[in-house]
Amino acid sequence: MTAYNWDSTTIENDGGDFRTLPEGIYPFTVKKLEKAFFNGSNSIPPCPRANLTLRVGVGAEVSDVTDGLLLDDTLEWKLCQFFLAIGDRKHGERLNVNWDAVEGKSGWVQIEHREYTDKEGNDKVANQVARYLDPADAPSDGKPVITGSASNDEDAW
Repeated sequence: MTAYNWDSTTIENDGGDFRTLPEGIYPFTVKKLEKAFFNGSNSIPPCPRANLTLRVGVGAEVSDVTDGLLLDDTLEWKLCQFFLAIGDRKHGERLNVNWDAVEGKSGWVQIEHREYTDKEGNDKVANQVARYLDPADAPSDGKPVITGSASNDEDAW
């Protein structure tokens, strides 16, 4: 994230392609990686955070889904899961992570819904990464596996 200032603001980003996907297993491509910092919580100390924007889905039926990977040893399993999914790591292998090579990599991900209340008090549903899949567990036919429905009919496939 970058803060704008009042004297020189140039804008052009219309926003991402966000839609609520039905819950399921989808192919993804890492569209963007932003290096950030997590200020800590009761269970996780302050640490670097990789903010990912994933392009999830196939053809014209896609959505941008965000996920944050915290660089803390208590969440090393999720880092291993992600790098296994994009083909940079094998089970049991020690990996020196190259974050600069992540954009453009592809794999498979399980998407679930997360319910929340926005600032105006409206109930909303967002896509959430449940887990990154081992390539051996990806659908052999290359097609998404839909396990649920979208949050509303206009977004259903």
